[in-house]
Amino acid sequence: MSSPAKDTMVQVNGLSVAYWHQGARVKALEEVTFTIPKGGTCSIIGPSGSGKSTLLYVLSGLMDNFSGEVLIEGKPVSRGRRKTALILQDYGLLPWKRVWDNAALGLTIRGVSNKEIEDILGPILQELGLWELRDRFPAQLSGGQRQRTGIARALALKPDLLLMDEPFSALDALTREALQQQVQRIWSKGNMSVALVTHSIEEAIFLGQRIIVLSPNPGRLMAIVDNPLVGQKDYRKTKEFYEMATKVRGILESDS
Repeated sequence: MSSPAKDTMVQVNGLSVAYWHQGARVKALEEVTFTIPKGGTCSIIGPSGSGKSTLLYVLSGLMDNFSGEVLIEGKPVSRGRRKTALILQDYGLLPWKRVWDNAALGLTIRGVSNKEIEDILGPILQELGLWELRDRFPAQLSGGQRQRTGIARALALKPDLLLMDEPFSALDALTREALQQQVQRIWSKGNMSVALVTHSIEEAIFLGQRIIVLSPNPGRLMAIVDNPLVGQKDYRKTKEFYEMATKVRGILESDS
């Protein structure tokens, strides 16, 4: 086993994943290696079929059929790590539960008292603009409000590793940008590491200090791009942002 640096949250060494589909063995990922520092953000981008979601499921501990080495805070990845939170593309909300109960679900499962849930969840709903909506059901919410409810549920667990699987892809452009900015503000306040899977080059650049570029199936590591200006005021409007987008697009197109 490798010896990760003390400031490393995620260390992936030679990760390969394959599965059987309709009698054929399909490779999803092949020999992928990268790290995510503690308190850092990482975007994972690549075409459909590049194993992006598979990679996230491995990091979350939901998929254990792989070869290679995956360490979270220096320990082998495992199912049920209490400080890892996963936000899925479909929000994962229970339609029969109100916003408050959906956001509190993880805490409730862990047996946290109602008083402690109130103390934890109240400020989060306030910050995400959901306090006035806390008694609504998912069907009464917009897409952006449902996504914020999913984010609230994840943040309530006080994670040190937040995994997001294309969380904004179904939203309109303005709502998507507003939520990207909200996630960035939340990340900047604490020592949380974030890994985001996305199809969007702009989203990858806006949120990822490190950008992992994967090839088409099977997903192989094409490049790791450092993106140090993440969090800079009005980064999206700068020349550097445009140049970074051109660079990442060129890497993606080089194997198309």
